[in-house]
Amino acid sequence: MNPVNIADHRSSQDGHAMPPPLPPSWTRGMGGWLSGGSWQRRLLTAALALVVGYGIYFWEIRRVVVPPNHVMILLKKDGYRTLGGDNVIVPRPPDPKDPQYAGKLAQWQRQYEGCNGILEQVYPEGTYFAYSPFDYERQIISIEDGALVPAGKVGIVIKLFGERMPADAEGQVAQVLSDGQQRGPLGLLLTPGRYNQYANTYAYQIKHVNPVQVEPGHRGVVTILAGPPAKDPNQYLVASGEQGMQPRTEMEGFLYVNPYEKRVTPISIVSHRFEMSGKDIIQFPSADSFDIKLEGFVEWTVNPDRLPLTYVQYANGSELISYLEEGVILPYARAYCRLVGSEYKARDFISGQTKQKFQDEFEKNLRAECWKQGIEIKQALVRNIVPPDAIKQPINEREIAKEQILQYEQQIKVAESQAMLATQEETSTQNKAVGEANKEVVKVVKTAEQKRDVALTLAAQDLSVAKLHLEAAQKQADALIAKGTAEANVTLLQKQAEAQPLREQVTAFGDGDAYARFFFYQKVAPSIKSILANTDGPFGELFRQFAVPATRPSSKGGNP
Repeated sequence: MNPVNIADHRSSQDGHAMPPPLPPSWTRGMGGWLSGGSWQRRLLTAALALVVGYGIYFWEIRRVVVPPNHVMILLKKDGYRTLGGDNVIVPRPPDPKDPQYAGKLAQWQRQYEGCNGILEQVYPEGTYFAYSPFDYERQIISIEDGALVPAGKVGIVIKLFGERMPADAEGQVAQVLSDGQQRGPLGLLLTPGRYNQYANTYAYQIKHVNPVQVEPGHRGVVTILAGPPAKDPNQYLVASGEQGMQPRTEMEGFLYVNPYEKRVTPISIVSHRFEMSGKDIIQFPSADSFDIKLEGFVEWTVNPDRLPLTYVQYANGSELISYLEEGVILPYARAYCRLVGSEYKARDFISGQTKQKFQDEFEKNLRAECWKQGIEIKQALVRNIVPPDAIKQPINEREIAKEQILQYEQQIKVAESQAMLATQEETSTQNKAVGEANKEVVKVVKTAEQKRDVALTLAAQDLSVAKLHLEAAQKQADALIAKGTAEANVTLLQKQAEAQPLREQVTAFGDGDAYARFFFYQKVAPSIKSILANTDGPFGELFRQFAVPATRPSSKGGNP
């Protein structure tokens, strides 16, 4: 067979590429077929028609296009057996990622392989050729019909196929939630979104419920509907997780709750005001057989720690607050008023002291009895006590007279108090003046003492300075005396040093006169060049002394 060069094909006039020419061997073969007998042409035509028809069958009949936001559901009808019982859904094969895939697959094949029915598995958007309309019935549905949970809702999945749930002795469903193999609601909570695995409306139903909102000032009482039976069913509250009323409550907020699994009932724990008036007015007989009517109000709240027990004991459906007011608080209030109020006479209820005493006892006893039932009484006030009209007017007049007497007595006390107050004010003013004078005296004394202390301090400072100056002057005088003495001693020593050679010279000459003449002659001699004189004159006498040795006078006197 010669190779075909695709690049050699020609283009048509409209610009589209023409198919490459067939190989010569193919052309010769087809020419032989075409030039052959009529049965060959018919066979070739039938083969081409078959190919084209099969392509049209795949494209037009077998092809299924699932548009966006839709899924396809298949009903298998070419099987060789049917499902048992009233089941019409063929469960999907096990997940290959399951560690027990081999065992589960073998069990699935024994139960469901080759069964006719609606396949649980759905097929999302895309194009499918594998499901012939002769083998399957195909249905395309929107995901909004079952697989889409809108915003603000919670999805609860109800399984529509599988085994039926067992019933107890009374014929009731023994288990609320399905374990995955049974029909019924599953223990799932679907948040807003798309869930293709539950899009088969023949196999599943998704119910949209609102989240449970526990408002601020409320607590959610929890009742478990699907769980193990209570070990002690004769108690109001069961253990956590058992079927029945739970001992805990839910706090404020949004809760995503499966209503088939548990129920959360929000109960207010804020203060409530119950008016005992109108149809709820309290009426009781007094000790003297008069009918007394009492109006008031009670401010109360539910004890949050005992809310579950209070709810299970007194709730009428989900109405707890109104039932507690009508079924607990009001009967206790009436019982106390009838038991205790009958001890007082009708006129006692007009007196303010009796009314206050009755109210205090009423509040104390009502608080104690309601606390046992999980109700906290914050305030119980008797607003008005209405005695019978037959005794109301005279008793009122008497009480008014008593009140006026008390008022006058109070006015006298007020006047006395005002007089005492005036006396105290005058005394206070006098004491204030004396205090101000004492303050001035103390101020003058303090000022004089301060000045005296300042003068003494300054004098002491001056004395200290004078002493310092005196010591400095004394030291300076001593220094001058020492300095003068030293200088005098130095001068004396100098003079003594200078006089010592002169003394020695004088000693050497015998006396001072000799030394003086010598000194005189020594000074004068160099200036005399010549002397004109005779030996008898004064100059001759002068030199004669050097010619004749001098004789010292005798110690005994007389001439030598």
